[in-house]
Amino acid sequence: MPFSELRDEARLSVASVPATPGQRRVALAFSLGIACAAVFIGYVGLVPMPRSDGFIPAVQSIIAAIDFITAVLLFAQYATERSRALLVLGAGYLFTFMVVAAHTLTFPGAFTPEGFLGAGRQTAAWLYIVWHLALPVTAFGYVWLKSKPISAPQMDATTTRAIRRTVLLVVSAAVVTVWVAVVAGDALPTLVLSARTFASTASFVTALPLLASVICFVVLWRRRTSVLDEWLLVALVASMAETALVVFVGASRYTFAFYASRPLAVVASCAVLVALLSEMASLYVRLSTAVKALQRERANKLMNLDVVVSSIAHEIKQPLMVITTCSAVIENLLRKPKLDVEDVRLNLGDVTSASRRIGETIDSLRGLFRNPQEAHRLIDVNELALEALKTLDAEISGNQIAVSAEFDSGLPQVLGHRGQLREVLVNIVQNAIDELAAVHDRARTLRVRTTSTHRNRVSITIEDSGGGIAAERLSNLFTAFVTTKARGMGLGLSLCQMIVDRHNGQLSVSSDIGKGTRIEVSLPAEPVAAAASGAGAGVARVATGSIKAEA
Repeated sequence: MPFSELRDEARLSVASVPATPGQRRVALAFSLGIACAAVFIGYVGLVPMPRSDGFIPAVQSIIAAIDFITAVLLFAQYATERSRALLVLGAGYLFTFMVVAAHTLTFPGAFTPEGFLGAGRQTAAWLYIVWHLALPVTAFGYVWLKSKPISAPQMDATTTRAIRRTVLLVVSAAVVTVWVAVVAGDALPTLVLSARTFASTASFVTALPLLASVICFVVLWRRRTSVLDEWLLVALVASMAETALVVFVGASRYTFAFYASRPLAVVASCAVLVALLSEMASLYVRLSTAVKALQRERANKLMNLDVVVSSIAHEIKQPLMVITTCSAVIENLLRKPKLDVEDVRLNLGDVTSASRRIGETIDSLRGLFRNPQEAHRLIDVNELALEALKTLDAEISGNQIAVSAEFDSGLPQVLGHRGQLREVLVNIVQNAIDELAAVHDRARTLRVRTTSTHRNRVSITIEDSGGGIAAERLSNLFTAFVTTKARGMGLGLSLCQMIVDRHNGQLSVSSDIGKGTRIEVSLPAEPVAAAASGAGAGVARVATGSIKAEA
């Protein structure tokens, strides 16, 4: 697949979905809510509160779990987009997860009086600084890299290998950081004076992650393009609010600000995760809809193919029967001692006519899937109707059906595909013959009539005296694979509907049980002179004499 197409596919990732105005308003509302909460916490200030050693493990376990899940999802997004920006951001959240876990373990009183891992008094405080410095640093790397185009080698690179290398690097960096904080903590500037109080240097050192967050926020605000960017801004706002409380209100443990600021850290961790999960859910819905649409399209294509094949079989069955019958008759004639050349010639003529009709039928069906105006020409409807009746004359005579053909001699011509329109009439007449074949208690009559309406349309009406069709079945009579026959395929009338629609015509049906069915084909007439056909002048005899045309 070309590189450009791969890049277009990558635009479906949640990290590349543009933020809507509504999503931006929601993110802005969260940011304003965080700012208001920070102001309220700062207003209450350093009010002493009871010491709770279980608070830090409970809250920061949630933060660590959220950071880990966010890192996993960002790595998954990297595998989709192949963007190093997402890889860096995922690495940042993975690093934060490990530092938060280490901070929780080394926090005095959380598990042991001095903390696990051999921590000193300064260890947890310095890990707190590193923790809050990791987000703006990796977010800045994300902003810087996300505007760079993805090169072809990046698209071809193995994502699994890149993720493994990144994870190994992050784990190594986190282990070194924790080791330095544990081993060399006492050599670093003093931040903690006692279990509750901090040195003044704590506020100055905490200003470093605050400044980094502000700078990253400004840069990202100017370059934000996606939903992920909007919620990363929310995370930065929460981080700025938490560190600003330490810088401007003061660093102290077990105060109102100490307890109330930790939920801001939870928000900072949750913001990107919420964006990822919500957009992934939205993309899943869109993907599911797209898959269902593709499945419907595939089913429709298969059904259309089935319709075409079945339609060809349906339409050529009758002329093939004629060819088979005439061939058998010719074979019997050739076995006679005295050859009747005229009978052979007549049957060969029927074979030739049926063969020609098969070819025309295939061409007509192929024409349904081409340019609808291709092979259109002016057609005399009276000649077309009479031709359709001649085609089925043998079946009409064999079933002893009396046919009356009433043709309007002053009809205008219609513009259309002759073969397709003939197939419409042949199908309708064939259905009428099949219905009449089951009638035994009254005369079998078939009436074909052509008229011109006042709306400049030509109408062909075919009525039979068959058993009729139930009213509840009329509504879907022209639907594919819906049939009223025991052995029918349900394709003839659906094809008729398709052909008539292609000719801007209308197909209507009415029926009375026990009295018969009436089908009308209405076609737009061409604004030319009336057809000068002989079909509508006087009476015409066809084959057995069962068909007559009356002017």
